[in-house]
Amino acid sequence: MSQNQITVGIIVEDGFEGLQESLRSACLCSDSVFVLSTESVATITESFDFDNSKITYHQSQNHNDAAALRNELIDLAELQNDANWLLLMNAGDRFDETTWEEFRLFLTNEIERNSLYVMVLHRLYRLDGVRHDLDEETIEPRLIPLRKGLRFQGQVRASLLPSAANLMIRLNAAPGRFLLPSRQHDSARQKQWATRNLQTLEQLEKQGKSISHEALFVRAEAQSILGDYVHARHNFLQLIEQTNQSDLRLASYYGIWETFTFSPIPETEMTKILLAGLDHFPVDMQLLTFMGSHLQQQGKLDLAVRTFEMALRYGQTTLDIWHRLRIREMAVVSLALIHRLRGNGREAIQVLESNLELIVDRVEFNRHLLDLYIAELQESKGYEFAATIWGGTDLDLIREVISGACRASAGNWDKAIIPLELAYLDGCRDILCLRWYSLTLLSLMRFGEAKVILEEWNQREPENKEAEAFLVAVRQPEHFSEIVRQFRDNQIKILGISKPEILGKRFTATKNSSGKNSMIENAIREMISSSGSSNAKRISTVAFRKNDVQENNSEQQNLNTEQVGSR
Repeated sequence: MSQNQITVGIIVEDGFEGLQESLRSACLCSDSVFVLSTESVATITESFDFDNSKITYHQSQNHNDAAALRNELIDLAELQNDANWLLLMNAGDRFDETTWEEFRLFLTNEIERNSLYVMVLHRLYRLDGVRHDLDEETIEPRLIPLRKGLRFQGQVRASLLPSAANLMIRLNAAPGRFLLPSRQHDSARQKQWATRNLQTLEQLEKQGKSISHEALFVRAEAQSILGDYVHARHNFLQLIEQTNQSDLRLASYYGIWETFTFSPIPETEMTKILLAGLDHFPVDMQLLTFMGSHLQQQGKLDLAVRTFEMALRYGQTTLDIWHRLRIREMAVVSLALIHRLRGNGREAIQVLESNLELIVDRVEFNRHLLDLYIAELQESKGYEFAATIWGGTDLDLIREVISGACRASAGNWDKAIIPLELAYLDGCRDILCLRWYSLTLLSLMRFGEAKVILEEWNQREPENKEAEAFLVAVRQPEHFSEIVRQFRDNQIKILGISKPEILGKRFTATKNSSGKNSMIENAIREMISSSGSSNAKRISTVAFRKNDVQENNSEQQNLNTEQVGSR
């Protein structure tokens, strides 16, 4: 058997939902798969049909001991096959097949025997698989050398690192990535995990055993998952004061921030805690972005701008703690949006253009930059940039849309309607077209036609609050301006802008407009200048989510990133 032969071990606890997908991934990676479950093996095998000779099932009695359960799996791997590497998975994990070839080549050519390998874990926010602002990522030891004495430690927060250090086993990074269940999909299991851990800690205390800092972190995290935010925050703060482990302290600051979003506290207290976090971790990308968002919410835009600029210039991401994948993009878009809302469109464009290389998923980012070109009437730049997004006949239609949108942005509604209408009639259904065509129709008082386009826009983007607000307004034309302005004022408040008069570009009023038409035009113009790109607002404000109470943190296993190096 090859020197680098691996076996796959899957831990099943707190339910076996997602196990079938995990088994498919495991069989891709190895010819031998061990499933160790705290559930009845008979129950598992009866629950779904996955018959494969590679797989053996074992039942464990280690229900409340995380380390013992994982060490039992290592024992099975060592006793029952000749492999010398164990790839560790949990039920619900699946190997990202797009990274399989790189991982296979690594096993053949680069793997080192005296190393313990961390791998990337990617957790989706929602079920549809589309990148989301709250998608998270971390790294965790998953590729384990089967070495005598290399065992997990910790009853509630198991870790291989102390054992690896004693054996002088190096910590390295391996290619390949695991995709974990979405936080929404996995919430029930997360709550089971949290309840079990709280019960275990309670039993340890009754036995007179002291609670370690790692266990205190687990308690705080479990309380947060179960919605006990006050006690969770208290325990996170206690841990920050007591521990000298930088990873636990930083993870605690992240945990505290999550409790803020679900259970707000006075702004001054929040500021104090965030400043304390930055005092310990002055270049942490996520803390800097949280602080920038907080300052923006308070209307302290100058400080917010400086904070976001510091995040982009010096910010570093701590890989071994769960972090938001798009945190850098949040900082970029937030900074650009503040510039735009203060009437500094060219500065906003410069921020986006100078950070293009930092953005992995450019779809929404590109849309925001194109929207800024339109707002600043940079039509030729808009054409040039659109060519990088669209191609073929679509590009010709988009050029028409950009031409009309620039005229609309300048307030020339009569001239704007022609290219927008032509693009729409020729089949263009891009959001850019639907947005500017509907706004132009509204400004020309063609409410019936605008309603049809708005409904189409709303159907294409049901989460877009701007489309929803205009649709509500057009259904009540007698209150149109009032409804639109109410929505605009609410958006300004959400974005932390306290002086609406500084927003956006200045429009020249149409001389021949009637009184009612002029009111509607002004309401729409104010809405356009304050709204920017709806995607940009969603990205930039997602770091500050007081109303999203469905999502919570998952168990975190952290490493010393100084040992890991470049991924």
